[in-house]
Amino acid sequence: MAFEVPFCNTFPVYDPKYRSLFVSINGSLLVESDDPKQNVPGSSQTISIASNLAKIATAETVMKFGSIGYKDITARYAELVNNIVSALKTGGFTVVGASIDPVTPDDSSMKRIQKQDEVEKMTSDPAAMAARMKAAQPSFAVAPAAAPVSGPAPVVAPAAAPVSGPAPAAAPAQPQLMKFCIRCGTLASGTKFCTNCGSSLIRKS
Repeated sequence: MAFEVPFCNTFPVYDPKYRSLFVSINGSLLVESDDPKQNVPGSSQTISIASNLAKIATAETVMKFGSIGYKDITARYAELVNNIVSALKTGGFTVVGASIDPVTPDDSSMKRIQKQDEVEKMTSDPAAMAARMKAAQPSFAVAPAAAPVSGPAPVVAPAAAPVSGPAPAAAPAQPQLMKFCIRCGTLASGTKFCTNCGSSLIRKS
C-alpha cells in the first residue's frame, strides 16, 4: 500500500553570483514499505523515517553539485530524485512517485539577491541611476517674500569702521564622498561609511 511522505530541507549553497545562500527544497514522495511489519505504511513513525532519509539525500546531493547557481539546481532534479530513491531503498522503502517544488531561497537570502540585482541594474543603466540619485536628494521649499510694512523709513546706522587684525582661518574643506560603496556596491546615503559593510566612503585624492 502506497502512502505520501512530505519532506522539506533548508541548507547552505554557494552560488557563484550571490555567494553563500540558504535554500529550501520541498517535495512529496509516494512510497511503499518493503517490510510493512517494520515500517507500518502510513504511520507517523514510518513517514518521519522516510522523510528524514529524503532530507539527508537532498542535502548530500546538492552539496556534491559544488558551486552552482540556486536556479540551476532545479534542472538537475533527475539526479536528485535518483539519489532520494536509492537512500529510501536502503531504509526499506520503494518510491513509486515524486513531486518536488522549485528551489526557494530563504527570506534573508532573497532580500540580498534582490538588493544585488537592483544595484547591478542601476550600474548598467545610467538613466535609472540618475533618476534614483535625483529622487534621493532633499527638496527645500522657498518661503514667500514678506509683504513690506508701511511706516516711517528706518534709520540706517553708520557702517562700523573695519577692525584691523589677523584674517579669520578658512573653514576646513569637506571630504569628497563616493556615490556608491566600492566594496559592496551599496548606494551611499550621505554618510562617511557604508551602511551595509562599514567601508569608508571618503574619496581619496
